[in-house]
Amino acid sequence: MSCVTIRGCCIGEGRPKVIIPIVEHTEAAILKTAAQFSTLRADCVEWRVDCFEGAKDLSAIARCVAKLRVALKDKLFLVTFRTKAEGGNVELTHEEYLRFLHTVLDTDCADLLDIEFFTAGADLPKLVEQAHSAGAAVVCSSHDFHKTPPRVELVSRMVQMQQAGADLPKLAVMPQCRSDVLELLAATAEMADLHPETPVITMSMGALGAVSRLAGEAFGSAMTFANPGQASAPGQVSLGIVNEVLDALHL
Repeated sequence: MSCVTIRGCCIGEGRPKVIIPIVEHTEAAILKTAAQFSTLRADCVEWRVDCFEGAKDLSAIARCVAKLRVALKDKLFLVTFRTKAEGGNVELTHEEYLRFLHTVLDTDCADLLDIEFFTAGADLPKLVEQAHSAGAAVVCSSHDFHKTPPRVELVSRMVQMQQAGADLPKLAVMPQCRSDVLELLAATAEMADLHPETPVITMSMGALGAVSRLAGEAFGSAMTFANPGQASAPGQVSLGIVNEVLDALHL
């Protein structure tokens, strides 16, 4: 599997890189949490902009992104607006979503930018190109909070993300039974074995899928999300446990 190296951190090699989310509502709370997170054992901090009280205020977003870059020091910085259609808190039109992405890129502060596969639609290749021109790597994401699509669909979706130029295809799906978790893990392994052009990030959500957040390295998932106090998705395991398990599995 190839690697994506950002700030000296090689995503796709060795121990899966750990992401922790900021989900506070006010700028003051966001920056206070960022200062705390800058000292924790995690590789990347994600700001979930859809949790922000100014989620539709582009100038407020730009100011907060710039302040977060300083507060997070050398941590990788992932900026994400999870739309309501993909399980987030705020509904955006397509044009509003594009304006948000361009606002973040114009700050030149994000190391990684989440771009939703279905929300971007036909604009995805152009958006990826624009992100790369701005110096940001792209996490192209797709979420299903109701089911786990068949393995062939999961693989096809991630391959399309690769073909659009995304640096890190990401899938999060909800299992309805144990075999759904295996379906997600099998799709992850197939990507790592047959489509190693990029690292991938995959997870099966909820309590049933928690094992996928801990055993990703064995199947080919390059990053995992951990709960540093407030979870941003169902089934996120606490940061301390994630680090303990990843250390044990990696050894």
